[in-house]
Amino acid sequence: MPGSSRVLIADRLLEVFRRHHLPPVTGFVNGHHVVDEPATEEVLRHWLAAGNPLGNHTYSHISLLKASLDQYFADLEKGEDVLRRLMPAGAGDSAWKVFRYPFLFEGDTAEKRNAVRRYLGEHGYKIAEVTVEADDWAFNQPFARCAERSDTATMAELHRELVAAHVDELGRMRELTRRLAGRDIAHILLLHIGEAEADTLDDLLTALEKMGVRWIDLPTAIADPFYTQDPAVLARSGAAFPYLLARSRQVTTPPPIFARGLEQRLQQVCR
Repeated sequence: MPGSSRVLIADRLLEVFRRHHLPPVTGFVNGHHVVDEPATEEVLRHWLAAGNPLGNHTYSHISLLKASLDQYFADLEKGEDVLRRLMPAGAGDSAWKVFRYPFLFEGDTAEKRNAVRRYLGEHGYKIAEVTVEADDWAFNQPFARCAERSDTATMAELHRELVAAHVDELGRMRELTRRLAGRDIAHILLLHIGEAEADTLDDLLTALEKMGVRWIDLPTAIADPFYTQDPAVLARSGAAFPYLLARSRQVTTPPPIFARGLEQRLQQVCR
């Protein structure tokens, strides 16, 4: 948006992290952004300087549905080059050996799914699954379009809706994971770095805290035994981990948020 920059957006988020006393927040990197726009490297340096770690999200956000295994592994390894360069001297590869699947696609064939999981294990990666994902990324373009029109009323409505969507999704995931695990699990929230998130994050974290959320870092979350399960579900669309696990156990669930029409509706806002 006019008057903003990727660095300013990231710094706004980091300030909210500080105010809410968050533990280290893991940021997942697509290396091509740093190569294509070298100025964006400053975002990652600010992130690291604030005590937050980084993880691998592949180089180009490659789709496992469209790429061969060789192409996928090559892209993943290319993403490592940027991470190694950014890490402080002596940090070692273990500092960033956590992986998030692009699009949350884990494979539509058993060959691909099993090969990627085997590769990650053999190369020392932990998988950063997701439980709470509410299409935050889809709010950014409409938010920017409304800003260009100075439509502050619609921007305020987008702000409220982004917060409400995440509150609702956490409620859904709490209910579903209690059915699957018989207890409360450590949840993992997925967010992106954008104008809409910078605008709403303070209110979003406050709303989640009012639901009783206590913040933990990613290594603590993925150490929950819940994430040792392998749903072994083949799918052509990504979804948060509990949805996959429920499908493998034939547990009926409401549809994921991307199947509820939110993205299509947001595409029409401020057109």
